[in-house]
Amino acid sequence: MLTPRLSNTSIKVSSALPTIEKFNGYKIWQLLKAKFAGDNLTSKTTALKKFLAVDYDSFLSFLPLIQAANQKIVLSCLALDNQVKTILMIDKLPQEFHLFKTNISMNFETLPFDKVLKKLEDFAAQNQLNDSKKSLIPSEATMYTKLSDPKTVCPHCKRGFRACSHCFKGSHTEENCFQKHPEKHKLNSVASSAKQHSTHFTRYTQEDEEYLKQKYPNLNL
Repeated sequence: MLTPRLSNTSIKVSSALPTIEKFNGYKIWQLLKAKFAGDNLTSKTTALKKFLAVDYDSFLSFLPLIQAANQKIVLSCLALDNQVKTILMIDKLPQEFHLFKTNISMNFETLPFDKVLKKLEDFAAQNQLNDSKKSLIPSEATMYTKLSDPKTVCPHCKRGFRACSHCFKGSHTEENCFQKHPEKHKLNSVASSAKQHSTHFTRYTQEDEEYLKQKYPNLNL
């Protein structure tokens, strides 16, 4: 049994000894993040570019790529909310995921992004889309639309106008193309062409035409 004097001495000695610091995993994580992820504008810009650069080639490659890009955004502390990331992600998905895109847009647009990715993974598994790949051949409907109603968008004024799918010239369609149907070329073709030109090129100025000729010399506008 310790006497009161010895007891007081042991208390003084123990209080003088340094306390053992507990292991702090959060501190380690902060150090690693500061070293490898960063918290500056450069790391945020790199993270955003990586997220935007993810393209859909196949679902099996797309999912891990978008997950890694999202992780890089989180580590960079970029303030990109879940809704924005979800909108950017579903815009990359092909037509096979139309039902998923509609469902997310209507019901789960503000859901945490990692949960949206989990729903995407479940949807692909349920609909046997794990092997889905990007289609390189346009659909039949799209091809028909392009052939039957060809249009060219002016890069200057952003307006669309018709262009012949045979000779790619403006102001007429394939049915009225003199190169394809030379028998339709008559003496009054100049007047009728000018009239049709004014119909198709509403508010289309000489400046616009010169710009298009320089921009697209192969179209022979």
